[in-house]
Amino acid sequence: MAGLPDNMPVCRVSVPGTHDSGTAGVWFPMRHYARTQTMDLAEQWDAGIRFFDLRPKLEGGILKIYHGPANCHLTLEEALQTLKYKLEQNPTEFCIVMTNSAGGGQTAVDGTMDLIRSVIPAGMLADFRADMTVADVRGQILFIHRNAPSDGIDAPGAVVRGWPGNGSSRRTRLQSSAGSGAVLWAQDYFTSGSNDADTYLSGKWDNMCRLLQAFSDADDGVWCINHASGYTGTGVSTNIRKNARNTNARLLDWLNENKLPVGIVPMDFPSQELIDAIIDCNK
Repeated sequence: MAGLPDNMPVCRVSVPGTHDSGTAGVWFPMRHYARTQTMDLAEQWDAGIRFFDLRPKLEGGILKIYHGPANCHLTLEEALQTLKYKLEQNPTEFCIVMTNSAGGGQTAVDGTMDLIRSVIPAGMLADFRADMTVADVRGQILFIHRNAPSDGIDAPGAVVRGWPGNGSSRRTRLQSSAGSGAVLWAQDYFTSGSNDADTYLSGKWDNMCRLLQAFSDADDGVWCINHASGYTGTGVSTNIRKNARNTNARLLDWLNENKLPVGIVPMDFPSQELIDAIIDCNK
């Protein structure tokens, strides 16, 4: 990121990301239907990933990373410490972390905000604005939260309002505790609820591709999170890795033909070639 212009809007940076970023540590037998990554957080950073999707669950008084019912054998504090260390070693970089509670109710959400502030120094917490630039966030973490804290508790970064769930929306918003807001285009078509992989994958790509094309012409100030991740089936019959190979291949072909801004793209099992292709959109 040292080569990115200081005045470049953060929302126009093409950011490779991972979906359920902490799942490399999921143990057998849950790996088949809960593991979406083979690289741990440090390895993802070294490969070029700069968007991390962390899902803490309050268990025994500790915020642990989960994917559904699967324990990832990683605590939120350990994840934050890893990213903090990477930023300290690479002060020209920045990263974006999205939190999404995996269980524990409002206590877990509020505890997540408190833990972030206790682990990450204030100077490393990015203040969200729609028009924030790369210079504003170098050496910092921008947090985006899918869950709003209780009244009186500030959320570092921004809170999502109106996440589309299993679908797509151009009316979602990002809102900071200080009152700054921005439009967020979000696509998270994550399942068909059946084993019809061909139909799902076709619909998934159509949704993703439409947003890729639209975002390339979007106004400055519009943010975008466009998920490549998804699954079909249920339980041990999910096809996360197979579906990732299909969608990731389509995405790579599109990127090789269209060097356009793509926003934030969370992926399952991204290859180095695909990560590099998203980074190359910034050139």
